[in-house]
Amino acid sequence: MTAGRWMVMMAAVALVAGCAVQHVQVVPVTMNGGPAPRPAGTVGTPEKVMLTRTVPVGQERELNFYQGLHEDCAPISGITVEILTAPAHGTASLRDGTDYPTFPAGNPRAACNKKAMPAQQLWYQPAPGYTGADVLEVQVFYPMGTAQKQTYTINIQGNVQGAAPPKPIAP
Repeated sequence: MTAGRWMVMMAAVALVAGCAVQHVQVVPVTMNGGPAPRPAGTVGTPEKVMLTRTVPVGQERELNFYQGLHEDCAPISGITVEILTAPAHGTASLRDGTDYPTFPAGNPRAACNKKAMPAQQLWYQPAPGYTGADVLEVQVFYPMGTAQKQTYTINIQGNVQGAAPPKPIAP
């Protein structure tokens, strides 16, 4: 038997015996607004979460931001956010911007929290004079192929401009 045939035969025996093992290292990607630990006030499953935000009457506010970072803080591109259900009592918009990441201590990306990084931002502007609740739903697609629906309950609070402030209650 030639040496080449002998090597092929030994490799086949090793494979059948379970001696040949291929190692694959999977490194999870953690993203803000995605599979990362969710902030307080967030409930749901990884595929669908419900968030609550408070916005002052008449003021535009950022509701959330979406960004992906490698461990060396280099941005990961490919996050796509779509507004599925527009709010009934205001307007929502998506903008490119920067935000400070919020990785928890112990996360290999926690050092990235020191610098504003590129992010896609979700903004909300309540309708003039409106106070009460509003709802907004977005779909977030992450570069690793996962998607997440996020439902925001937005509480618009405060005094309508020109309205008299509430009277204090006497002791």
